Amino acid sequence: MTTISIPMPKDLLDFVDSIIHSGEAENRAQAVRKAIRKMREQSEIDEIFEASRQIRQGRAYSGDLKAILAARKHA
Repeated sequence: MTTISIPMPKDLLDFVDSIIHSGEAENRAQAVRKAIRKMREQSEIDEIFEASRQIRQGRAYSGDLKAILAARKHA
């Protein structure tokens, strides 16, 4: 595992410490790792919602890829 050093304003540091005091994390490093994992999870959820939106708007293709490409080539 790689160690990084991050300058952090006091209000964010206080929030990280509150996560530790509440028992959600054992230490600052664990709290930050959990936050980053949560951000990654949210990004993945956002991608799913965006794909769903594109499907609803008819901007997505389904079926045989070769047939879709052939049809687009001849359109």
